[in-house]
Amino acid sequence: MSGNSAFEIRQGGGWQRGLDNFLRAELTGWFGTRTWLTQMLIWVGVIDGVLAATMLSMRSQGDIEGIADTSAMIYSLFTGMFAAVGVIIIMQEAIVGERKDGTAAWVLSKPLSRPGFVLAKLFGNLAGILVVMVLVPGLIAYVLISMLGAGYWLPLGSFLAAMACLGVALLFYQTMTLMFGALFESRGAVIGLSLAFVFGQQFIANTLPILYNVLPVGIYLPRGADPTTITSALILGQPVPELTPVLACLVLSILFVIVAVWKFERIEL
Repeated sequence: MSGNSAFEIRQGGGWQRGLDNFLRAELTGWFGTRTWLTQMLIWVGVIDGVLAATMLSMRSQGDIEGIADTSAMIYSLFTGMFAAVGVIIIMQEAIVGERKDGTAAWVLSKPLSRPGFVLAKLFGNLAGILVVMVLVPGLIAYVLISMLGAGYWLPLGSFLAAMACLGVALLFYQTMTLMFGALFESRGAVIGLSLAFVFGQQFIANTLPILYNVLPVGIYLPRGADPTTITSALILGQPVPELTPVLACLVLSILFVIVAVWKFERIEL
């Protein structure tokens, strides 16, 4: 819960009322405490730790030729799918937790609009998520895959583009969970539906392959027998199959935010 000291008297009205002030409080919750460091160490350990261990094991077995492809796949999978679980755990409290604890009603008694509340939760947590789950582990992965996998420095711009695509996938999961938090009152429903989607979407997409063009799995998982994905191609500097899933996830993320704001404005706190 944010204390009174986190807020300042600000002028303004409409949907922006109090947004900058509350966003500052949300960012302080991430970067003004050790939260960012703890989360960063966790995800560096999960993503880069597993990546380094796998690459060293392959090198010790003499499988030098396949290291780059395998490491690109592992980095994509762990960032796209396993970091999604962390995003959901963080975001399932963003609205439901605040409602249950009475924090939302208290904060909204200040000069803060309901859309401002939702958007501050979105952008404040997005900044933390991108830093600790995408940026820092991604830069470390770039060094690992370049040095232990490819044997040369991979194109940095292309690798950054792959990181951006993975960031879009995590944005999709973040906004989806935020929307569920506005639609449902139960923590169990929010986290249950979100996790069911993360781990079930691949089976749905395998049944209807066209869904690979609109779901996050189309960004970081291979389709059928083709091992190439958007992120693995970008990581290795290869031709990109297509960017349709990235654009679709961006559009759906915006839609989720609109639904979340619309529903939250109609909730009785």
